[in-house]
Amino acid sequence: RKPMLSSILLVAAAATASPVVLNRRAMLSVTTAAAVAGRVAPSLAAEPATFAQRFSVSGNISPLPPLGQYSRYEDQLSTPKGSKALSLPVRFDFPQQLLQIGRSLGGIQFVDGSSGLKIYVLRASLPGTSLAETPKKWFGEAIFSPDGQIAREGVEIDAYKVTSAKELEPPAGAAEARRRLALKYTVITPANQRATDRFAFVDAYEVDGIAYLLVASGGATKWEGGEKERCERVADSFFIGRGA
Repeated sequence: RKPMLSSILLVAAAATASPVVLNRRAMLSVTTAAAVAGRVAPSLAAEPATFAQRFSVSGNISPLPPLGQYSRYEDQLSTPKGSKALSLPVRFDFPQQLLQIGRSLGGIQFVDGSSGLKIYVLRASLPGTSLAETPKKWFGEAIFSPDGQIAREGVEIDAYKVTSAKELEPPAGAAEARRRLALKYTVITPANQRATDRFAFVDAYEVDGIAYLLVASGGATKWEGGEKERCERVADSFFIGRGA
């Protein structure tokens, strides 16, 4: 009988102690989860930057004084589903010798056939952060993604770096958040497979969690000879409106 009594006492003791053990484990789990939650950042995976699609059939181009130097491009951009506005006004100035290409794709792209200066208007969803809080490397990952628009245009990117980023004051009537970034990247030319360096300015606005990006780039060999000034002027003139 004594062994049976001992067994009953052991079971009773285990039953009494068990809730205490479980409570400690539960508290440890809650504490650990809270600590981990405090360290986990939002997902910063970059969505590929693709053409910001035109809402119109074609944009409006008008010359600026003095004649023969710069023109202004004005258009409306389509917004993603769920956006507050159906379309957003866009405009920027560009050197008059640039040609608009790829209109059938619904995007906005200009190129200077002689100097190689290029302009793209792109968009990508921000990674759950505001434009100002998004790490600058995210912009490089989005713009140069293998699934992004620049790669789709047949540009082979060998390396890239976002060299600087700063916030800018938006002009009157523009979207409320604006940022300027500088890039350096290397492309492989298709003809002779040579590595060629390029620089670029990226002007970015945020509307409803979407980054609208103007990329103005030029070759490194002509950058200090005038391409930097031209690309910076294009970026300075970029405007995305708040929409209706």
